[in-house]
Amino acid sequence: MTRKASKNLLLVATVVTILNFQSCKKYDDGPGFSLRSVTNRLTGEWEVTDIQGQGNIDGEIIFEFDKDGDFKQTYEYNYYGSTYTYTENGEWSFEDGKETIELDFDNGLRQDLEIKRLTNSEFWFEDEDNIEIELEKI
Repeated sequence: MTRKASKNLLLVATVVTILNFQSCKKYDDGPGFSLRSVTNRLTGEWEVTDIQGQGNIDGEIIFEFDKDGDFKQTYEYNYYGSTYTYTENGEWSFEDGKETIELDFDNGLRQDLEIKRLTNSEFWFEDEDNIEIELEKI
């Protein structure tokens, strides 16, 4: 193979690889490519920063995903000078080719979250009521 043919082959392979990565974006809002697995990106504590584009959240909502499938959701809010905390526990799992997270709460409730964006520091999803929620890793 000539030197020119090798360069052309390398160029074609590079273009095909780049186009392949751009077209394989799993979630609507990205990322297009990540070296971390979906499970590793999801694992950890997340704080809700935005619900339906409203910005400020009254109180604090924390989601915690453990690698072993355990899940905890904590709500903390103030009401007339008193602080109240409510925690729900359960298990989580990926569904639909890791595009949805299924939450099975210990109280028997189930909720599906459609992942819109999942990076190491951002997690956006839409719940079953079409409410868009954005979280940042703590």
